[in-house]
Parts: sequence; C-alpha cells; structure tokens
Amino acid sequence: AGGNIASPGLKSAIEKAKSMNVPNDNIERAIKKFAEGGAAMESVTYEAYGPGGCAIVIEALTDNRNKAAQEVKHILSKNGFALAGIGAATWAFERTPDMEWSANVTVPISEEDGEKLSVLVDELEECDEVQDVYTNAE
Repeated sequence: AGGNIASPGLKSAIEKAKSMNVPNDNIERAIKKFAEGGAAMESVTYEAYGPGGCAIVIEALTDNRNKAAQEVKHILSKNGFALAGIGAATWAFERTPDMEWSANVTVPISEEDGEKLSVLVDELEECDEVQDVYTNAE
C-alpha cells in the first residue's frame, strides 16, 4: 500500500495487529519498512492434509517465501503432518467472492482428530507469516 494507512488492505492489517496486542511502535516500524520499498509482501498458499485426512489450506503473507515455507513445514512436521503438492487440498474448496476458501467436500473426523486439528490450527495461526487457515473437517 506504499505506507498509505487509508488503504483497505493495510487498514485491515493494522486492525488485526492491534487486536493481537502488537505494540504501535512495531506496527509503525513495519509500515515504514515496507513503504520505503525495502521489501515486497506476497501472498502464498500452502496445502496439507491433517488429522483424519482432512484437507487444510494455509494462506500466508510474507516478504520471504523460504522463511514462511520453513515455518509452516516445521509446524506441520512437529504435529506429524507435511505439506502437500499444489492442488492436493484445494480441490475440496472453492474461492468465495471475498477471496476466502469455502469447503465443497467435508470430511467427518473423530473427536480425537478434532482435538489434534485444533492444536495444529492454533499453532499455524500463531505463526507471524500465516494469515488464515481453512479446513474441510466437519
């Protein structure tokens, strides 16, 4: 957004950061860093299969694809899962008009798998690079 805090995307990111108690200094420093052209953010989509065979789509926003991929891989492997190939999980979803993922095909999972999935999603969402996590688990 070139540092324009009135732009919808940046405004949304600032509100999300504030809701997560990110200090104003950190927010301002990040805006300044990217406004000066020091780095370009790009959206990356990762796919995986989780507990009970449910499909997972992970949306990330990063200035370093390699770092983001390694962080996502680490979280997945720590929980006993791995990244899937392109299209391996997205086939079970469709993009909504507001650019989110909606499951076309759902997978019933056990209560135990549901708990594992909850832990995995929480850990992924705690990652700074990850913006959203979608799953087709019932």
